[in-house]
Amino acid sequence: MQSNYLLERTSTFLKKTTIMKRYFPFLTLALGILLFAACNDDDSDIVVVNDFIVTIENVVTPQPLFASDVFAVPVGGNSPAPIFPGDAYEFTVNAGPNVTPGDGGTRLSFATMFVQSNDLFLAPDESGIELYDGNGDPIGEGGPEDVSNQILLWDAGTEVNEVTGSDSQKPQQEATATDVGTDENGVVTEITGNNDGTNDLPDVDEVIQVTVEYTDDATFLVRIMNVSNGMTIDTPAQGAGTTAAVPMSPGVWVVHTADNPLFTAGQTASEGIEDIAEDGFFDVESTRVMNNTGLIVPLSPGVWAVHNEGVNPLYTFGEADYNEGLEGISEDGSPGEAAASLASRADVSASNLFNTPDGASGPGAIGPGGSYSFTISASNGDRLSLATMFVQSNDWFYAFREDGLALYENNVPVSGDVTDMIFLYDNGTEADEVPGAGLNQVIRQSGPNSGAADPDNSVRLINPDDANVASTDQVIRVTITPQ
Repeated sequence: MQSNYLLERTSTFLKKTTIMKRYFPFLTLALGILLFAACNDDDSDIVVVNDFIVTIENVVTPQPLFASDVFAVPVGGNSPAPIFPGDAYEFTVNAGPNVTPGDGGTRLSFATMFVQSNDLFLAPDESGIELYDGNGDPIGEGGPEDVSNQILLWDAGTEVNEVTGSDSQKPQQEATATDVGTDENGVVTEITGNNDGTNDLPDVDEVIQVTVEYTDDATFLVRIMNVSNGMTIDTPAQGAGTTAAVPMSPGVWVVHTADNPLFTAGQTASEGIEDIAEDGFFDVESTRVMNNTGLIVPLSPGVWAVHNEGVNPLYTFGEADYNEGLEGISEDGSPGEAAASLASRADVSASNLFNTPDGASGPGAIGPGGSYSFTISASNGDRLSLATMFVQSNDWFYAFREDGLALYENNVPVSGDVTDMIFLYDNGTEADEVPGAGLNQVIRQSGPNSGAADPDNSVRLINPDDANVASTDQVIRVTITPQ
């Protein structure tokens, strides 16, 4: 579906778009040529002409996790704490059916300590809980859906198991104590048969209930509830016939599209999972998953234009879209209409689209490591404008300032990395959704131009910090090389 939107009408406009409306025959050389006005030695009369290679690179570092966070404060509480019988944690997850095409779909995983143990924890299996079914419909659409049967009990393999109620287990330790038990140096293993080698354990659904409710477009409410009671688990170490409830600790959650986001059965647990499983401490694992969380952002085919100072060929900051094709780029990654519009403008001396990635045989978007390159010819006084879509959005695009980038400074051609002059803009044509999750974003939408209208129709800057996306220089790099 994506390729249809990103490449829509591209080949048609490739035939129609004028690549250069001003051409300098025999003047363009590798270092430029100086033309002097007759009988005038003033530098202002010097004309410098150069070819430039412009390269647009996707420099996103792919991460295995789409989203992550902690659950730590019980519902109704005001500070991190374990949950006891009747208590619950709740958190909201934003996720569409997929993050990138063909990624296998979004899934939810989490880990919380089975507190009446040395190093047991509760978590889904390594593939996680699928948030959308085989038809692409979200789970919990008609109300909270119980997914407790997808939660398993795991042994982290980091501390030797002891009879429930032992002094080296968390309920009998000081709250801040760590690593009290004997190191096991084992691997993560699923607990089966209700026994960890010491005494009988309760069924998982006697301890935890997990529900997922689809509350809004690409939004899920997850509830983890403690359903144990004072009779749930035997505690032989506390005396014959004694029993107890099973508290659960704060933990971490992640949205992912690949398996094994938190642990791998048969392998050594990470330090973070060890901390959760032994002591209910989530800080180390939270840091680890946060460092492995990020949005994969393709960049779309786009357009470029060479023009004089004072010309705003693509947009004017603070004003509405021109209705001359930028909407097609910013919403659907389709540059054809914009390319045709630029080709017809008298105040644009040269223009075209870029749509074929370097090394590719046909048009397409560029993912991490990909690039577009094109060559322009320009003289001193000329400026360059361009636009490419931030594909994980409803209508965001990367561009220079409204009047473009000056290609010369004191008659010297600009050279090198100019990414610090590239900014992320909201085109104001479609209402924004969570980046990478929105159902009306080009990767996930049912058809082009399908989102609701933006209540603010002005072109404006996006602050990456506010939008929870990577900074510009972590997504795109633009370099200019004079020839």
